[in-house]
Amino acid sequence: MDNDSKILGIAYNTIPVSDINNSAEWFVKHFGFNIRNHRGNYLSLFRGNRPILDLIQTDNDSRAVYEIDRKKRWVITFYTDNIDFLHYYLKSQDIKVGNISDEGIYGKFFTLEDLDGNLFDIWEHKDCQLNF
Repeated sequence: MDNDSKILGIAYNTIPVSDINNSAEWFVKHFGFNIRNHRGNYLSLFRGNRPILDLIQTDNDSRAVYEIDRKKRWVITFYTDNIDFLHYYLKSQDIKVGNISDEGIYGKFFTLEDLDGNLFDIWEHKDCQLNF
């Protein structure tokens, strides 16, 4: 493999939703994403010019969540630089969020569910640099 054929990162993840328009509005309202590439039952959510998440409308109960030892686990982690404020804001909007967990050198975390029960992890880490 030559140096030009390497993976540079993840462009976006796709999650299933029951109503694409309601879900898109929810993500725009609470996270400041902008909508791009709306194609019927599929659309892309961006942060500025950076792709973040794709939504696809499904006709079944598929969700972006799995279980280990009967505990729900997420498949996507969002990064924030102010976890306390984001947690407070989401709770004030009656969004189902878990408690903030301070994992020391690994950062702070909490989980949240979207309108369809897709589970996400929110992460803040002061010693980690993410390139956007």
